[in-house]
Amino acid sequence: MKRAKLIHILILALMTVAVFAPSLSNNFTWDDKFLVVDNLYIKSWSYLPEIFTKQLYQGSYTHSGFYRPLELVSFALDYAVWGLNPFGYHLTSLLFHVSNAILVYLILIALGSLCGLAFLAAALFAVSPPISGITYYISARSDLLMAFFLFLSFLLFIQYRREKNAVIYILSILAFTFSFLSKEMGLMLVLFLALEIFRSGKNSRKDFICITPYVVILVIYVIARITALNFNKGEGLLLDDTITASVPLWRRVLTDVKIVPKYLGLLLFPYGLHMEWFVEPVRCLMQLDVIVSLAVCGLVVLLIKKLRKLGSHLAVFGSMWFLAGLLPVLNIYPISVFFGEGWLYVPSVGFYMVLAALFETIIFPKAGRKFGGVLAGCAVIYYSLFTLSYGKVWESGISLFSNVLKYEQKSPLIHSTYNNLGVAYYDDGEPDQAIRCYKKSIELNPEYENSWNNLGVVYAELKKPVKAIRYFKKAITIRRDYLDAYSNLSHAYKSLGLTDRAIDVAMAAIKIDPCFYGAYINLGYIYVDRGEEGTAEEFFKKAARLRKAEFEPHYCLGTLYFKKGVFDAALVEYEKAHMLGLGDHKFYNELAFLYLKNRKFRESEQALLKSILLNPRQSEPHNNLGNLYSIFGYFKLAIDEYEKALAIDPEDQKIKDNLIKTRSNLEESPGEG
Repeated sequence: MKRAKLIHILILALMTVAVFAPSLSNNFTWDDKFLVVDNLYIKSWSYLPEIFTKQLYQGSYTHSGFYRPLELVSFALDYAVWGLNPFGYHLTSLLFHVSNAILVYLILIALGSLCGLAFLAAALFAVSPPISGITYYISARSDLLMAFFLFLSFLLFIQYRREKNAVIYILSILAFTFSFLSKEMGLMLVLFLALEIFRSGKNSRKDFICITPYVVILVIYVIARITALNFNKGEGLLLDDTITASVPLWRRVLTDVKIVPKYLGLLLFPYGLHMEWFVEPVRCLMQLDVIVSLAVCGLVVLLIKKLRKLGSHLAVFGSMWFLAGLLPVLNIYPISVFFGEGWLYVPSVGFYMVLAALFETIIFPKAGRKFGGVLAGCAVIYYSLFTLSYGKVWESGISLFSNVLKYEQKSPLIHSTYNNLGVAYYDDGEPDQAIRCYKKSIELNPEYENSWNNLGVVYAELKKPVKAIRYFKKAITIRRDYLDAYSNLSHAYKSLGLTDRAIDVAMAAIKIDPCFYGAYINLGYIYVDRGEEGTAEEFFKKAARLRKAEFEPHYCLGTLYFKKGVFDAALVEYEKAHMLGLGDHKFYNELAFLYLKNRKFRESEQALLKSILLNPRQSEPHNNLGNLYSIFGYFKLAIDEYEKALAIDPEDQKIKDNLIKTRSNLEESPGEG
């Protein structure tokens, strides 16, 4: 039996890796920019306190109401190993998904399933197309972590009830805590534990007491989220404003009637998978789609009763698991949207339990083990092909939102999708395509300020500031407190040399929000251009105080001090900028000069070597290394660096002169160098 389990686990792991392996070459996509690429909190362990006390997107200065510290911890671990290589992040996500599939297998065995049936359910979960986006999308790491700790806690709880081992019990409670610290949906474990108590037939008051610690922790967490960890200014626990919040509760409940069968249909027939599903809220009970959905629900109930009569307790448990898993996202409490594929990640386990029960009680007895096995194999292959195909959609933001447009042309939010596609094109260096998408978004919704602003950003990048100004002004007309548009407009005026107007716009933004970082940093740049370095310094200092984790104001201050010849103060600011994440090859060249001016010769050498490592095709750091070695009389080393510099830039007369002079010095001092 143990050997069979090990073989099943090995096959599960290999099969899952084989299906998802192409995703390892994918780049960062969409929200990965905010959660990983631009997130300062994951780039230094000094931000660990902030990770556990701030909202999810705080490290990239983006607002959200989410509190998921363990997701950021996992990204910080990835960053420590891989830097910003997306391969490592995709690999971690894949390994968590493999682990989750194995845990599903072990849970089904713990629930009394035969190894073969447990393997079938786990295999279908592993390659399930509707939930595959969770593995493909780095930013969905929270779902993988939440599920991992939830499954682990549930498995340990079953084991504890059999063995009465206090250590296992504590580990289960700890895993539960980790689950909701990964994503809020981890709280639903309490429902699963109650289901397990009912399933086992041991449901006395004493049995229910064992879930008391879980409930207490849940209550403490909810209180904390409503009070100290409520990041939405008291307006709502998760989101300030949602589409679903405008729909009355009775309509949301009726909409759930058609959503549940829709989820079931997607698990059976995974066609048309995409992000950003729109579901029209139900208006009355007698709608045709509601009546059809009720009929489907009725048929499902009859099937479960049939399986129960045939002796399958797993079918009832699986169906209850499915519904309990969906409960947090059925908009009883309004969340972002009505429907999302990723929300099936944990609930789908219940669906595959029912499917395993169907094979056990009907398909295998009627069709035989051999034909039933072939049918099960075909189901896994069928799923795998869809998942492989869907993986191509997640290769980039362009493919992701182009896919949404194929299915959601009637969505009232389609203008937002065109805007998002425009952003993806802009990030990919295709400004013409970005302009096309932004203009389509504006055509669909002329009052959508984001597209006007983004259109201005593209034209500013194309050195067409007059056009850009028109679009930034339009965005501000639509939304008077649109701070990013004010910042962009100020920058556009500055590029035209209209510094007075640029200052007026920046000051208008500060009047709206006295803590708006973008206005202060812009004002610093403007006053530098005007030669008023003292005023510029004050604005850069204010920007640095507002965003203590941002390197830009420190770099600007360092550059100011550099130009003034105050090299010790410049070095202090450059080192702060470096600690906060600035580190391109040009910066290292400047940093090396400051180290040299402050007589930190070893640090200067290391900075120049780092610059060369980042960009080997530049002559400047080789020339500067030659100068540094010449100072200490290491003429042979200096000559070697000058020759490398000349190989890159053979026409640079300064390097030629340095080489001639150093060779002369070496001849005059043959015993040195």
